[in-house]
Amino acid sequence: MGSLTTAEPNPPGELQPGEGQQVGLGLTLAEMKELCVVVTETRFHPSGTDVFFSCNVLLHPRRVLVRSTIDVPTPATLHDVAEEAHRRECADYLIVTARPLPAGLAPSDHVLGPEQFLALLRSSHAVAWSGDLPRPRRSDFISARRRAQRLQEVDRLGLAWLPSLSRFKHPWQLRETATPPDEWFERIVFQLATSTFRLGGLRLGTAKRGQRVGDALLWRDDNFILLDCKAAQDGYRLGVDDERRLLEYAGQSYMQYGFSGQPRCVVLVSSSFPTFDEQPRRFTDRRRRFTDAGSDLACIRADDLVEASLELLDHPGDTRPVDSIAWCDVLAEGMVTRETLVGSCRSSPGPH
Repeated sequence: MGSLTTAEPNPPGELQPGEGQQVGLGLTLAEMKELCVVVTETRFHPSGTDVFFSCNVLLHPRRVLVRSTIDVPTPATLHDVAEEAHRRECADYLIVTARPLPAGLAPSDHVLGPEQFLALLRSSHAVAWSGDLPRPRRSDFISARRRAQRLQEVDRLGLAWLPSLSRFKHPWQLRETATPPDEWFERIVFQLATSTFRLGGLRLGTAKRGQRVGDALLWRDDNFILLDCKAAQDGYRLGVDDERRLLEYAGQSYMQYGFSGQPRCVVLVSSSFPTFDEQPRRFTDRRRRFTDAGSDLACIRADDLVEASLELLDHPGDTRPVDSIAWCDVLAEGMVTRETLVGSCRSSPGPH
């Protein structure tokens, strides 16, 4: 397991490090500012660093004290940090140590040993790994930070959890759940489709576990599509076996649900589609097999789905934007871009 990196020992007191200087846990001050929104103060001491920051993504939207240390923490350490947090009017505090926790000091919401800290990093959808070294996925942090306030105001379905679930990671709020991330992902995407996007829908994945079916049927008027959600840590790569299975899905009869013919499109939703992004011809070739079979293939990124949902939720009570979405045109793009998906939620009413 990888080791934690702490700042070089410095004299106690407030310092103003350069943007490239490490302030603890292998992060520079510039990275802390990017990931934690606002670093309000940094204090160095011989055994590590205290960082005060305001954050509405990694923790709660409030001022927090995080102490990283190379010392073995004790109950007295916990008491001292709690007193410092109270004195500095922090709403919360956390001690992260590079040393194993001693007997009598259990991991908690306020103390993390190296194993617990690394487990927390590994559980995050916004942290990638190069061997044993964590690397922040900056675009994920920036997106979450940018829309955190809007999500606080309008999120009723778990939109904030969707990027994490799409990477097969439980968000912190669901860390105790027994339900696997892919099932949560499936549920929330379906709820978005039927509630926020006002599509008709029927879930198939849970009702027919063990049978070769997609996750859900979605429809508007006489057009119906087959939805298949793919939670994947590093993005979904459509393999030959999966392609065969999806073609089987598209070729099945759905008469028992009142639909004749085949689904207009098989729609995949995942965190990303790296193979298709890197090699567009691979998607074109795969898509051709679906059109030859009488259906179509489209891919939507979970993060883009969140952005489109927020666009609609900004207009509560007004159903005209969602009812005017031309889904046939959106899905016809194949690799659906954020610009197309979000733009369709802003379009003036037209045929769909």
